[in-house]
Amino acid sequence: MALKFKKKFAHKSNYGGTRSTKDIDYIVIHYTGNSGDTALNNCKYFQGASRGASAHYFVDGGKYVYKSVAVNRVAWAVGGCYSTVGAAGNYYKKCTNANSLSVEMCNSVGKVPANVREQTIELVKFLMKKYGVPASRVIRHWDVNGKECPAPWIGADNKEWNNFKKAIGGQAVKYTTVKKTSSKNAIRWMQGKLNSLTPGSDIAVDGDWGPATQKNLERYWKQLGWKKGSYAGKKTCTALFKNRKK
Repeated sequence: MALKFKKKFAHKSNYGGTRSTKDIDYIVIHYTGNSGDTALNNCKYFQGASRGASAHYFVDGGKYVYKSVAVNRVAWAVGGCYSTVGAAGNYYKKCTNANSLSVEMCNSVGKVPANVREQTIELVKFLMKKYGVPASRVIRHWDVNGKECPAPWIGADNKEWNNFKKAIGGQAVKYTTVKKTSSKNAIRWMQGKLNSLTPGSDIAVDGDWGPATQKNLERYWKQLGWKKGSYAGKKTCTALFKNRKK
């Protein structure tokens, strides 16, 4: 089923400043902690001033996905630190409000209903494709700072969370163009591919397109017998995706 969106933006006192969407490195899954609540009602709540928190999207398994904060704005969703004991908080200070998108599941106390789960899967896969975020960077609020959120899916080896990750990770992200202005995840993807496919390549997989990245991309073109260019277009990205070495 195609996603349908409705905008019910939060009050401007509930979220931060602007950012480039190419800086989106993570998608974080939350739950509201309420039973029987709806995406619309949550959005209406955050339209009130000074709530001290926010999220980009709310889902309840209904007809619409509700957008509460624009993606080029910083939502206040993963700040603070609750616990870094065991596997909790493994992404603390790596995933931040500034480099993440947050998705809130409604009506998911005790168990995530099937319709909420399926809508969340569909939304997350859409966001992964649009912003170049791999499944490995779709994480829980619990993974960021140890908060027990979404409670039904927390823990180091949670069966439901593992199943969710399998559902969103069935297909590898495929890029058709990677430029200096692309998302960091797109550039990381290209850097990693160049390291594995070009002998002697040892680029830092950091999402920053520096001289070493450009040099090794040109080496890859030479390896394939192609003329060099300024960015990885469709032909190059297809070769990288198919792991072509020659």
